[in-house]
Amino acid sequence: MAEFKSDLITLEQVIENRYFFNIPIYQRLYVWGKEQIHTLLDDIVSAHNEKKNEFYLGGTLAIERPNLELKDSQTFDLIDGQQRFTTLWLISVVLKNALLNYTQGDTELGKRPRISFAIRPQVTQFFEKICREEQASLPEAAQLEDALKEIHAYFDNYTAQTELVLDKSTLADFILTKVQLILTQVPEHTDLNKLFEVINNRGVQLQHHEILKAKLLEKIESHERQAYSLLWDACSNMNDYVERNLKATTKVDTVSLYEQKTSNGDVEKEKLACASSVLMVLQEAQLKLSEAKLTLKEILNAVDDFEHDVNPITEESDSGLPDRVSSIISFSMLLQHVLRIYLQGKNLDDINKVSDKDLLQIFTQHWLTLKPSQQDIKDFFQLLWEIRYQFDKHVIKWVLVEEEKQHAIRRIRVNIQSRNNAKYLQRESTDAAPDFALLQSMLYHSQQMTTQYWLTPLLKFLHQGNSDNALLYLQHLDNHLLCSEAKESLIERTHKFVKELWHKETLLDATVSLDREYDNGTQYPHYWFYKLEYVLYLKLKEQRSPLVDDFRMTSKNSVEHVTPQNPRIKKDAIPDELLHRFGNLALVTGSINSEMTDDGFSIKKAKFIERHHGKGVSLKLEDVYSNTQWKEEEIKRHHKKMIDAFNLYLKNVTEKTTELLNE
Repeated sequence: MAEFKSDLITLEQVIENRYFFNIPIYQRLYVWGKEQIHTLLDDIVSAHNEKKNEFYLGGTLAIERPNLELKDSQTFDLIDGQQRFTTLWLISVVLKNALLNYTQGDTELGKRPRISFAIRPQVTQFFEKICREEQASLPEAAQLEDALKEIHAYFDNYTAQTELVLDKSTLADFILTKVQLILTQVPEHTDLNKLFEVINNRGVQLQHHEILKAKLLEKIESHERQAYSLLWDACSNMNDYVERNLKATTKVDTVSLYEQKTSNGDVEKEKLACASSVLMVLQEAQLKLSEAKLTLKEILNAVDDFEHDVNPITEESDSGLPDRVSSIISFSMLLQHVLRIYLQGKNLDDINKVSDKDLLQIFTQHWLTLKPSQQDIKDFFQLLWEIRYQFDKHVIKWVLVEEEKQHAIRRIRVNIQSRNNAKYLQRESTDAAPDFALLQSMLYHSQQMTTQYWLTPLLKFLHQGNSDNALLYLQHLDNHLLCSEAKESLIERTHKFVKELWHKETLLDATVSLDREYDNGTQYPHYWFYKLEYVLYLKLKEQRSPLVDDFRMTSKNSVEHVTPQNPRIKKDAIPDELLHRFGNLALVTGSINSEMTDDGFSIKKAKFIERHHGKGVSLKLEDVYSNTQWKEEEIKRHHKKMIDAFNLYLKNVTEKTTELLNE
């Protein structure tokens, strides 16, 4: 009887063994978005930069299928792991170099892509076209096309975001020879229905943060351990609000904790924001249970009472809560931001990076080797709760609004049930601080997905009770962190702000930032496009322009040339020195870039006005298409107008900051 067979293979061996892969019809189409793609890229590039001997992509389940057309090759149906595998193939298409023979292989019928889709010939045709470096844009392959643009954008912006130079040739060699995957071959007559059931129900390994929690709790005395464990658990679920996590797992009276105030110097805050107050309630509840001398029947009744909410909230009364929310960062990332703040508070050295996969190594190297005391561990747990509370109160989350995910800040309020006057905590259904949320959204989209270093100083600022000036602080932080002459790495730069919140650098004039020359406009760092959108938003809002009513930051990965690089009508061409300059460029989604193609200005303007005007697509393009023509004079005027708006914003923020600090 045939058995499962597993091999650890590299992409080089895939080429040597003449393996080809097919995505069967029962598999869902490619669905990975920016976050998953950038996370995989960050992990691979990090392993390459650290000169690691291998990088494990993960497991892939496949079943060999006879292919009469490719007699000298082996064709496998990918049963599990196709999202990662397809993404790796797309990365190879972008990098080329040593990976060319992986993206497509030689067969008796000529070259063909290493991956194909069963009964989806349009997608296979898309793969064939991009292998031939032809223009490929098909509705059936829209998600794959977006993924390709995300990968291009990642490499185009890598140096701007990390201050590191990436050698794509050596990276291609690394992927070819060092990236390894476990290819498990499934016997041909396997019952796939049963196999899928096993895949879907398989156990999940302990995550790194759960191992870290166990290591830290070992240092805390057993009678206090449960309360700290509950505190950690409430923080660890990043895809809900922390007070709801606490209520769900402990049934403590979060309303009373929220309504009662506590003071720390001049700062007054709700007790729910204070870890010591929350711990006291948890420990009191635990003490009552341990001291009670109950019969077995009473214990069972007590458990029922504990699990039954005194003031149950019905589905109807709780409908105002934005249930479907998700975090912009993982819990492992939050832990590392908290660790940075903790270490600085103890005058200890900062960590050298934020990295999900290196969580345990980072904590061990930078803190646990110092043998922290029990009180040190407790202090960290308490800081974690308080930072997480401020994170939920003041930092954007993904909120589902009319089936669309948007960035928003939703504050707590106490709601009273009319039927029985029961109180419960509810999150508002409207944005608490739109300008503040928009600036955070700008930073989120323009920075490295798996680090978001700007969060560390902002969270420290909020933790110190400075929320009244949070918007101005983040504007100051953004300007001096990313629009300055500072040359250090981002983690080193942000550490300066963690040590001294209002740290200053020498700001760059916008001419330096927006008047750069690149061989191609796609190389222009995306940050400047995102930042300018925020600057224009504030300017238009002050003018009460309706253009800002529906404006929000969204993920964009394509640099659009207003005057195209190869215009269909030759008279539409502009001088080379203007073609790739900021004035002639805009950052848009891949779909908008595709629909604009090589049309001239008048046709593009008509399309934009018909489909996108006033819908918050691009405030820069709104200004561009307010022109009646797009010649050299208009491009230069628009270019200068953007620089002036940028410089005025920098000046205004500096003046407001100076005024605040002089009070």
